[in-house]
Amino acid sequence: MQLKCCNKIICLKIPFHLQQLRYLDVFDGGSLLRVIEVEAPNLSNFQFMGHRQVQLSLAVGLQFKKFDLSFPGAVSYVCSAFPPSLRYVEALSLGSWREMIDTPVLPSKFLHLKHLSVDLQAMTFPPTYDYCSLISLLDASPSLETLVMNVLQKKMLHESIVGDTSHLRQMPGHRHDSLKTVKIIGFSSAKSLVELTCHIIENTTSLEGLTLDTTRGHPSYSCLTNNIGKCMLLRGDFMVEVRKALLAIRTYVEPKVPSRVKLNVVEPCRRCHDQPLIIC
Repeated sequence: MQLKCCNKIICLKIPFHLQQLRYLDVFDGGSLLRVIEVEAPNLSNFQFMGHRQVQLSLAVGLQFKKFDLSFPGAVSYVCSAFPPSLRYVEALSLGSWREMIDTPVLPSKFLHLKHLSVDLQAMTFPPTYDYCSLISLLDASPSLETLVMNVLQKKMLHESIVGDTSHLRQMPGHRHDSLKTVKIIGFSSAKSLVELTCHIIENTTSLEGLTLDTTRGHPSYSCLTNNIGKCMLLRGDFMVEVRKALLAIRTYVEPKVPSRVKLNVVEPCRRCHDQPLIIC
């Protein structure tokens, strides 16, 4: 079932008698929606995408397998208001273009979570946000195998590790021994992002592949995958940050990567960007 925006709905209720309902997608383009109540007992896949936070009321006994949330503050919301129904989720996708507080330590765990996607891309993400706060989310997911993060920013205002003389922070006591594949799109020189990456490398004995993509990460931007045979050019300030990100990878990340882990660093195509960079 797919529900689109209705501007006058404040509370959306999915009743118990909809026992055959398996999939529910809710897209809110700017209505008055504040609460979503779900009682349908066999609902396993849920998606909500909106421009503001909603309050989720999930019936006891629900066992979601796939759960997608996208609104400002979605990461901290799920972590702080942990619904028991998410204890069984296997694939979790969180999208947020504004996290004003760091991810808190979870009181419970995503015991069955295998695939986690965290999308924090924005024009400019709040520079006070500490990417290392996501460690608590990883620590709460002992079965996690795949992590995909999108941290793309058109203008990176976080503290850069390039030129920083202080030591990287160490976060002992956290092990992620099921994690095999990690991909970070829009990788930058943000110090806390580099610290998070190094933490994952040092505390994940099961890690097999690590991809750090310093580009926009979308096929339409690459000459290898779009239909025009030429990369979409990137702005000069974006490319300045790309160079910082690549320096951060060489300086801090590569030395920590063990031989058993395949490191894939994605950078802008040199053939297409060996010229003035003029558009976004």
